[in-house]
This record gives sequence, C-alpha cells and structure tokens, in this order.
Amino acid sequence: MERNYERKPFATRRAYYYWVTREQGSFEWFKGVMNEVAEHDRDGVIELHNYCTSVYEEGDARSALIKMLQLIHHAKNGVDILSDTHVKKHFARPDWRKVFKHVAVNHQDQRKSLAKKLKKEIKAQRVLENKRKLSN
Repeated sequence: MERNYERKPFATRRAYYYWVTREQGSFEWFKGVMNEVAEHDRDGVIELHNYCTSVYEEGDARSALIKMLQLIHHAKNGVDILSDTHVKKHFARPDWRKVFKHVAVNHQDQRKSLAKKLKKEIKAQRVLENKRKLSN
C-alpha cells in the first residue's frame, strides 16, 4: 500500500526554546544567534527564554533591583540589560510545571503528540528525498 506523501511541507506554527545556564558568560557565545532569531521572527513563531540560575529567583528581594532595571531598560531600548539581546533573561531555574502548563494551554486544540507529527513529517521528507535521488 503506497501512501501519498506529496503534500504541502511541514509548517512550524510555534517553537519554544529554553536556554538554562548557571553563569552569565555562557550566554555570550550564543548571543548573536539569539539576536538574529529574535529579529527575523516577525510572526512570533519562536518563543525564546534565557534562565540564569546563579541569580536569586524573581520575586526575591535580593534580585528586585536588578529586575526593575532590567524591565526599564528592555522597555526603553528593546534589549535586555543583562544578556545584551532582544531576549529577556529570567532568574533562577525555570518552573517547569508552569512552562508545560503554558504550552498545554496554548495548544489545547491539538490532540496529536508532537513526536507523532515530527515522525510523520520526517518519514515524508525521506520518501521525497529518495524519489528525488531516484529521478536524478
């Protein structure tokens, strides 16, 4: 039984990226890529998050001043004062329960798992690539 894989290509509607590191310096080598992604993502497809775990949690009095400066600078200049990127940095570790809940709430209408979708798309791409190779 041959399946028809000749259909429109996979179109990503939303991507979530979480960069979690202990030290501020770890962001430096990736800063250019993050800025480029943020600048070219005009449709808001990619959601970028940076977390620095060596800073006290957001809401902690010890990080309140730096958070306030960060918010003001980002609102005024569109650039995070800590990472020097368009991506605003968060403090402490991500609350993964909140992260996954956020994703689930934003995708309630989708029933298939992401893994099944990606597996199907990868298989379709391989079939197309094999057909192209055979035709050449």
